[in-house]
Amino acid sequence: MSAGDRQRVLVIDEALPHPPDSGKRIRTFELLRRLAAEFEITFAYHREGGPDAAAEAAAQDAGLHLLPVDRTPLKKHGLRFAWDLGRNLLLPVPYMVMAHRTRVLRAAVRDAVERLQPAVVHAEWTPLVANVPEGRVPVCVSAHNVETLIWERYHENEKRFARRAYIGTQVRKVRRFEQRAFRAADGVIAVSEEDAVTIRQWRGRDGVTVVPNGVDVDSFAPQPEVAVRPDELLFVGSLDWRPNLDAVTWFLDDVWGRIQAERPQARLTVVGRNPPQWLSERLEQTAGVELAGSVPDVKPYVARAGLSIVPLRIGGGSRLKISEALAMERPIVSTSVGAEGLDLGDGITLADGAEAFAAAVLRALADPAATAAEARRGRERVLATYAWDKIAPLQAAVWRSLAARSTA
Repeated sequence: MSAGDRQRVLVIDEALPHPPDSGKRIRTFELLRRLAAEFEITFAYHREGGPDAAAEAAAQDAGLHLLPVDRTPLKKHGLRFAWDLGRNLLLPVPYMVMAHRTRVLRAAVRDAVERLQPAVVHAEWTPLVANVPEGRVPVCVSAHNVETLIWERYHENEKRFARRAYIGTQVRKVRRFEQRAFRAADGVIAVSEEDAVTIRQWRGRDGVTVVPNGVDVDSFAPQPEVAVRPDELLFVGSLDWRPNLDAVTWFLDDVWGRIQAERPQARLTVVGRNPPQWLSERLEQTAGVELAGSVPDVKPYVARAGLSIVPLRIGGGSRLKISEALAMERPIVSTSVGAEGLDLGDGITLADGAEAFAAAVLRALADPAATAAEARRGRERVLATYAWDKIAPLQAAVWRSLAARSTA
């Protein structure tokens, strides 16, 4: 399809989706590089710290026209972060909206709408819809998670009084904002049917399409030539995302000791970008644990691990790391929350609570033949349902439908 035949879509995001080192970035990059064959996509985003030549080249090679908006780097620690959290108490919107709604991005989006006249404006995360001018063009919101659910689970699991009280204020603000954003949007994309049900209830109507998280099945393929370390557990996840921090902390506090008591040769490797200093120190001081941190490619770690673990207690949407590991035919033990939004049947082991989770891990390590058979069943499910090439057309159909409305 020639450039002149493609409909224009303006996508707004918090940052470039490259390197694809988090679930959200992977999803955004994999979908947009496929959709760019049919649509002329302009990608507006906050750029912190100046140009990133490698990331920008990768995005342009994927077919995106870039519209960077420079901003001061967002701080999530120190006195400035504490000040921002404090002043948010006086605002009606949650912190996640306050932090990502900026004058420069709003101005850039307004100018791009007038100049490019896109058929659709697509917010690649619910809070970013706050930067979109109202009523000028159909708006699509991509809900990577129902954020309210995440904040409710933060609240349920937080024991410290002051922090729990603050999180309670965020729960109310996030719910209020999300409900308004979903009702106002012309179309909403959810990553799971569970999320879609909630969003439809809030909207009071349909216009919600499930576009599940997926996997590049050609890249994430079994590697039978790699020697498996039968006693190695692997955790993969962005370590600047609270649900993952809670998962690792809970596993170390309540589960790891139970496993080592029964299987002292067990080892844990933690892979993920941007680990905070306190977590790095905790992992380095814990026997049998290795922090790999940010790595250029997770596949070698997945291929060699005897078992991947997903001990999430907080979260929404669905976990790409589960589909990636199963595509490589590697077994997984997950909590129910960790595996939400994925229909994997008997291709994965689920266990909730510290005792049950530890027991499930120990059973999997003790019976590698059974866990290998389970992983093969999981791979079959992933290939049938969660390949990106099967998923991208679902989002393309949403954009086409909204574009037709804008030209009607």
